Amino acid sequence: MSALVDVRAALAEIADLEIVIAESGGDVAEIVRRLRMSRAGAALLLIDSSIAAIDRAMLRGAIGPLAIDLAPQTRIGAIEMGEGAAIADVEAAAAYLASAPSTTGQILTVTATG
Repeated sequence: MSALVDVRAALAEIADLEIVIAESGGDVAEIVRRLRMSRAGAALLLIDSSIAAIDRAMLRGAIGPLAIDLAPQTRIGAIEMGEGAAIADVEAAAAYLASAPSTTGQILTVTATG
């Protein structure tokens, strides 16, 4: 979880970005509600590898419909952080989704390399 908090801190300078972190044991409906209520230009969901598989699937499944519902005021994306993923790679993927003006509804999975 601390890695995702580090990503949030690294992206703090990006204006008009709301970051939502999916925590293990968190309420999926509440996470989706927070994304739906976003008034930022871009909303980014960070999904930790510790999230139960069924919860990850529900969150992943919500991204496309949310992108349609929130367009064109808010772009949405998600980063699924795999086990052993390098924090720098997660930050790079998140920065890309946050700053790509024509990208919405995308989910990037970042895994360990090497």
